[in-house]
Amino acid sequence: MYLCICRAIRERDVDAAVRAGARRPADVFRACGTSPQCGTCACDLRQRIAQTIAHEEACQPSLLAAD
Repeated sequence: MYLCICRAIRERDVDAAVRAGARRPADVFRACGTSPQCGTCACDLRQRIAQTIAHEEACQPSLLAAD
């Protein structure tokens, strides 16, 4: 699903950016090689960033146990 229509940033783009270290919408735009246009998506981007971080943290223990 698209989170930023102006710049065609999808949920999976945000997820990849977060895995690469993004923690703010500005970081996501930078990771996607673009800049914000209207700013309407900022709230949705923040929410997805938080969800992705929470998911990654929840998965971390199971990844460590597999090693």
